[in-house]
Amino acid sequence: MDLQLIAERVYQRTKVETTVRDVEKVMSGLASTSHFWEIVCTSQKPFNVVAEIVEEMRSRGLVDIGENGDITLTPEGKAFLRDHKIFAHKDYTCPACEGRGIWNEDLKKLAQRFDEVTVDRPEAILDYDQGYITTRTVISRIALIAERGDLEGKKLLVLGDDDLLSIAAGLSGLPEEIVVLEIDDRLVEYINRKAKQLGLPVQAEKYDFRDKLPEQYVGRFDTFNTDPPETIEALEVCMTRGLTGLRGEGCAGYFGLTRTESSLKKWNLFQQLLVNKFDVAITDIIHEFNHYVNWDYLLGSIRDDYTFVQVMPRLNWYRSSMYRIELLGGAKKLENKPMPCELYVDEEALIYKPKK
Repeated sequence: MDLQLIAERVYQRTKVETTVRDVEKVMSGLASTSHFWEIVCTSQKPFNVVAEIVEEMRSRGLVDIGENGDITLTPEGKAFLRDHKIFAHKDYTCPACEGRGIWNEDLKKLAQRFDEVTVDRPEAILDYDQGYITTRTVISRIALIAERGDLEGKKLLVLGDDDLLSIAAGLSGLPEEIVVLEIDDRLVEYINRKAKQLGLPVQAEKYDFRDKLPEQYVGRFDTFNTDPPETIEALEVCMTRGLTGLRGEGCAGYFGLTRTESSLKKWNLFQQLLVNKFDVAITDIIHEFNHYVNWDYLLGSIRDDYTFVQVMPRLNWYRSSMYRIELLGGAKKLENKPMPCELYVDEEALIYKPKK
């Protein structure tokens, strides 16, 4: 059997470009675990690509699917991997920092305080494609922004904040001002209430990325943070809003980008936008920096045609790489105007059910 043929079949089904190396990486993940979400995590490939590769292997008798959704290699599957020199994935991640390269024992107090004050936080909902990062990730992101010189004494713009990064930044005592622009009324009310109770320099307002940035926030901030939806259109809109809010040269933006909902082809297109349209330098890409808490609506929002997909995750499998970008001296003037677009859905999106 030809790996190239499998890649072509997967492309036909998903319309996501799939290579032989993509197939090998999914098979390598499968050789190390029987749990679908762990395979998605280790292979670093779009969700739908992983599902179709597993299904292709099942149809060829290379794996069996158990009643509980476990995926196990058959004797033929094991022989296939040996013949193609595909080996089980090995994890060498540092357990202390979880691979981020950022952690300090002094941060534990901030993490504990953050958990205490956000224990009643709003749950993630499907309406806005929400899913928030773990406490360890929130505090590590604050530490990263501070270490790069982009937080202490600075003005921070947070575009969308189901992570409650604004609260963590306020608790750190480092920023001068924090403004949150968020579409979810529940989060706007919650963040403002917590900020008032705790005396934090945080203000939240309702805002839709597709609307122009409020004029009072144009060119006001030193740093922005966002976790954008991952259609190319949404990425372009979110970067336009964040960069429009920055003062100018040397100011920075932070955001996450997954491999679960964004192929390397999409990464390439997006990076071209950053460099060519926005005239920024990409200073950091930290692999799997952001770990997300599993959200309750996951299984109801995704494809249900494969039993091995409809299994509750047993790890924080959804992860994104942390980007830092910095404005250059010749940064182009961005037009502040409404930008209607599709924010949440494309061929690579996790929220996906095949047409009947």
